[in-house]
Amino acid sequence: MTDEKPTRKKIGLTVRPEAAKAERKKPARWSPLQRDRSKPAAKPPAERADKPAGKPERHPSAPASRKERARDDGGAQAAPRRRATPKAPARLQFFAPSPRGLEHELAKELAELGAEEATPGSGGVRFAGDIVLAWKVNLWSRLAIRVLQEVAAGNYRDEDDLYRVTLKLPWPDWFGVDKTIAIRTVAHDSPLKSLNFVTLKIKDGVVDRFRQDLGERPSVDAREPDVPILLYLERDRFTLYLDLSGEPLNRRGYRVEPAPAPLNENLAAGLLRLSGWTPDTPLLDPMMGGGTILLEAAMMALNRAPGMKRHFAFENLASFDKVEWTRLRKDAEAGQKEPGPLPIYGCDIDPRMIRAAGLNLKAAGLLDCVTLREGDVMAIPAPGGHGMIVSNPPYGVRLDSDAAFYKGLGDALKQHFAGWSAWLISSDAGFPKAIGLAASRRIPLYNGPLECRLYEYRMVAGTLRQKPAS
Repeated sequence: MTDEKPTRKKIGLTVRPEAAKAERKKPARWSPLQRDRSKPAAKPPAERADKPAGKPERHPSAPASRKERARDDGGAQAAPRRRATPKAPARLQFFAPSPRGLEHELAKELAELGAEEATPGSGGVRFAGDIVLAWKVNLWSRLAIRVLQEVAAGNYRDEDDLYRVTLKLPWPDWFGVDKTIAIRTVAHDSPLKSLNFVTLKIKDGVVDRFRQDLGERPSVDAREPDVPILLYLERDRFTLYLDLSGEPLNRRGYRVEPAPAPLNENLAAGLLRLSGWTPDTPLLDPMMGGGTILLEAAMMALNRAPGMKRHFAFENLASFDKVEWTRLRKDAEAGQKEPGPLPIYGCDIDPRMIRAAGLNLKAAGLLDCVTLREGDVMAIPAPGGHGMIVSNPPYGVRLDSDAAFYKGLGDALKQHFAGWSAWLISSDAGFPKAIGLAASRRIPLYNGPLECRLYEYRMVAGTLRQKPAS
């Protein structure tokens, strides 16, 4: 990705008389944001006696009018101008998808970041704000999968309706013809038969608008587009978005060693938020795999923005302001804490997972913050007298597991972790019965397509006899 904005055509300046050049110095080049408005504007020179009344002489530094340029150029037609990029509206509409079950937590997170009207819905949160807020959400959100800017919405009957709407949108104002595009269509209960044909019609609408305005069209790059565009279809409603994130936000940039059945980073952060964990509480993941929960916890504890190590699609749009973006990043860097030992612990029976978690923590600069050890969850002691377990134990389609494993896990928690609370996520319907513990909370969640439950177990000495919460 590149920070460069679309190239603008230069407007040629007409040749001024030599006398006018001698009367003035070359003016400094100022942008509207740099101009010192505290200084009064220069006054025009006094009218010459030989000039007709009511027509004051133009100041030498003032731009020539269209008629004057035509006269000075001998009647030649001025070069065509490309349309000026309009300022983005102060208030825009956005949608942030999230793992299902985390919508309300995401709405809270977005409100903390300054979003207006953060409204949770199915699979994500709608919110409003300016474009800088969208950049901030990309940088800071731990739960969102993407940040989408809504550019059109309404009713439709067929593909031609969608084409006409797309053609009317000012795409050349939003990004340059040198940027590559890709269209992705997501449908829920749409009557249209071919999503590929719909995607083609949206692409045609975009490139035809560029041809109308500029006489040329952008290219398509289905793998790594500069500007991803998303169409969402319902039965008779559509919404068209600019994808401001590009790659999903869970790709933080620190996972260098994969692990089998990894937990999505957005979901891992969501488990920590749902559990109510705070950095001053000891945290243990005794079945850590590649260490995703540990990494998310360490970044929370150090107040690290999860998007610091990556780039975003909004950097390719005309609205991108590199100065403002640099300010946001520097503010994030200034607010993070120095790395040091944290009460965060990880364990796994597989030595390969110890290596994988260690490499991922090292890539994130967090290896010295987390304590790792090899061990069996059935036998390891608690690292302290109290704390919280947050873990993703093996289940069902993920890894081999059975009721005997769940029962042994429940017994180990009772024997070794009195005074602790355990938050375990599972998609296995037999898990809550086999573990032999009474859950105080059960929260529906989705791990990708898998319907899961997040169970809270409060460990006390002896047997647990409290009734599970309804």
